[in-house]
Amino acid sequence: MIVDANNLDTFNEKVIKHIWYEKLHRPYLMYIRVLHEYFSIPSKDNILMPYDITGGRYSNLKYQTDAVQLALHAIENHNGAIIADVVGLGKSIIASTVARNLSMRCIIVAPPHLKSQWEAYRDEFGFTVSVFSSGQIEHALTYYREIVKEGETYLIIIDEAHRFRNEYTQDYTNLHNLCSGNKVLLLTATPFNNRPEDIYSMLKLFQIPSKSTLKTVENLGASFRELIAAYKQLTVNQREGKLSDEEVKRDAELISKRIRSIISPLVIRRSRIDLQEIPSYREDLKLQHIEPLIPDDPVELEYDLSTYKGLYLDTLDLIDSTEKKKDGKTRFKSARYMPVAYVIPEMEKKLAKELEDKTGVKYNLLVGRQINVSSFMRKLLVQRFESSVAAFQRSLDFMIRSNENILAWIEKVHKIPVFKKGNLPDVTDFYESTDDGMEEIEEAFEQYTKRGFFEIDMKYIQPSFIEDVKSDISVLKSIQEKWFGKKNEIRFDPKLESFKKVLCQKLEEEPERKLIVFSAFADTVDYLGKVLSAQGNPYRILKYTSADSSAKNKDLIRTNFDAGLKIELQQNTYQVLIATDAISEGYNLHRAGAIFNYDIPYNPTRVIQRIGRINRINKKVFDHLYIYNYFPTDVGETEVRTKEISTLKMAMIHAIMGEDTKVLTKDEELRSYFAERYRKELAKSETASWDNRYRTLLDQLKGTDEYQAALAIPHRSRIARHVQKPDQGVLLFGKKGNDFIFKIGADNGTEQLSAEEAIALFEAMKTEEPFAVSVDFDRIYQRVKRTLFNRDTPVRHNQEVLKALSKIKVMIDRKAVDTDYLQDLKAVAESDGLSGYELRYINKLLPKEYTQLPDVITSDYLIRVLETSARVMEGEETLILSEEIVTP
Repeated sequence: MIVDANNLDTFNEKVIKHIWYEKLHRPYLMYIRVLHEYFSIPSKDNILMPYDITGGRYSNLKYQTDAVQLALHAIENHNGAIIADVVGLGKSIIASTVARNLSMRCIIVAPPHLKSQWEAYRDEFGFTVSVFSSGQIEHALTYYREIVKEGETYLIIIDEAHRFRNEYTQDYTNLHNLCSGNKVLLLTATPFNNRPEDIYSMLKLFQIPSKSTLKTVENLGASFRELIAAYKQLTVNQREGKLSDEEVKRDAELISKRIRSIISPLVIRRSRIDLQEIPSYREDLKLQHIEPLIPDDPVELEYDLSTYKGLYLDTLDLIDSTEKKKDGKTRFKSARYMPVAYVIPEMEKKLAKELEDKTGVKYNLLVGRQINVSSFMRKLLVQRFESSVAAFQRSLDFMIRSNENILAWIEKVHKIPVFKKGNLPDVTDFYESTDDGMEEIEEAFEQYTKRGFFEIDMKYIQPSFIEDVKSDISVLKSIQEKWFGKKNEIRFDPKLESFKKVLCQKLEEEPERKLIVFSAFADTVDYLGKVLSAQGNPYRILKYTSADSSAKNKDLIRTNFDAGLKIELQQNTYQVLIATDAISEGYNLHRAGAIFNYDIPYNPTRVIQRIGRINRINKKVFDHLYIYNYFPTDVGETEVRTKEISTLKMAMIHAIMGEDTKVLTKDEELRSYFAERYRKELAKSETASWDNRYRTLLDQLKGTDEYQAALAIPHRSRIARHVQKPDQGVLLFGKKGNDFIFKIGADNGTEQLSAEEAIALFEAMKTEEPFAVSVDFDRIYQRVKRTLFNRDTPVRHNQEVLKALSKIKVMIDRKAVDTDYLQDLKAVAESDGLSGYELRYINKLLPKEYTQLPDVITSDYLIRVLETSARVMEGEETLILSEEIVTP
């Protein structure tokens, strides 16, 4: 019987059922049903959005409304969410709205310079919160423990969450404790661009790896350990030249794609391209007269060094020792930063044992670290040389003093101080003692050793170390005198003179366009602020570094550079802001329409963060946003030096950025190289999401007959498809609670799929015909169905966990601590619920220290982890659809 599918309402129920299976039950409708189930945002009743809360200051943008709904959904299902919109799209607004709707007490951890901003959001959005800076996490944890009520759940918001990517630190462990048992909201614009272990550490703040709520993998911990190992092997292969650049790029993208698929249910991320491509967002922005803007490519600005090219080239030649030159010239060796490179070979084993016994420092790691630090210090000196005359002057002063301090230390105690973090104390102050003897020295040693300080006896070190340190002092002092004379004063600065002219020109051309000047170094910012303001501040300059972080200065920045501020509150006292990257996070600077990178922008991520300050979604001020990169001019070559240093610009770039730029020999190539690096970095964030086309199709279909027919498909419906797809077998789509699961099975086993992979398999053309399932279908179907909601992957712990479990077992056997506490600790360790720092603490414990354990890893913390773990398996299970995919 042929029936008109557009007139179903003219037939009785029996006929409709016949039509359903014989005519309409097509793969295309199944595909639509999958899209509907997966992408329809679960609406919450009575949700207050930014517009309702703030009385209209922020537009009620649809993409922000959707983001709030998705975040609330993820927090309900997974105890946390990651707000990862690109810079300028309003992560803080979304997080504040989520906090207002959850009506929980809240703790926010944010960079120090953003504390006042969050306190303003608290007042504006109306939620209860205590704000702590990222350096006060222990204080935040103590505060939480003191005031939390029994059974109460907090919301923990962590701004710039990528700062907490190392689980082996005390700060991370305190944060992990604070987050355990609570709801967590992470804010970061770069969730996918980190190493797998960095992302894993962030996830562990609200996910218990072996008891994860995520259904995208069988076992979160096992999956990430595989990705971490794959990434480490990839870096080894790259370093050893075993893979081509294309192969490295391919493998890195595969790892990134896998990470995205695993964490996709937790991540709310939109780029400006998404806002332009998804019709509902595009139309909503158009109605509100908002147009997302992609900045122009960077423009190169140059300054002329022809007058001083000899001095510049000679200086660079002396401080950049990346290439071994056999010309007899004495160059800067950076010996002071790598004393272990001078260890007498036959005494290495003895020193290694002594270091490990006394400090726990692995000798090979120390050797590698010091060589890296030495290389870094040479590069840093080149970077500061390129940045400004003032920054270079300060670096020379510091390095000369640092080298002299080392020699003084050796002369006084015949030992070399090694300090992994911070500046070394002055040797005289450090070894001063009272008449009573060594008490003050011991206290000082205890204080500094906690921060990574120790000493190496000179009996292990070759005499050439002292010779090379003295040589370095001589080289640095000779450079200092050539540049700054006997009085150590700045006598010339062609870069500054050039910049003054450019600044005047740009301000005259577009007086309404305010400017931001960025430098990587506070010394350069302080110098520019001082010299450009010396004659009555004709450029109307405001200078800002972390040292200038006062409420008054923050208010000046806001009133002069934030276009989101009410017009009557805006000021025009300043037209140019000169700043370090202390201002590249959290500030709205979109009354400025151009950014100057005063130093070589060797890190394209920094450039993206900087441009994000002037590219905000809530108010478009300019049709074009400009980026200017300041480079030294090409000073040309001399026949004698052609092979040694081709041009100053190239030499600086090579010294700072290394092997990637060795192939660049022309100015045009360099310009193209930096523009390409910027575009690639921009593409990492300003790129279309994988699901845009699916969301677009769903929007277009809503309200159509096809859409209604797809919604009428009963649960557990099944069809076979004869179609070319990357995978074949029986594909099942299920739901547990409010989260989705995709699995595919065949004779060779069952595999869990990400939504991205599974939806691509469900995708179908309108005209595709269904087929009857095969005789093998039910056998495979039943096997996959049995495992659809189960976690049958065995847990394989890493060595640190296994070692900790072994030590906990010893403590249980000895009854060293309360048995119930130890059983809880064992259960948490087995579920991968401890931080790396805590595991290492357990593994280093001596028997006499066992009783200290409950003070460090507290019982209430373990109970919160266990209670979270117990709730993981809750939720009703539903099998939605299944398809048998067969190659035609």
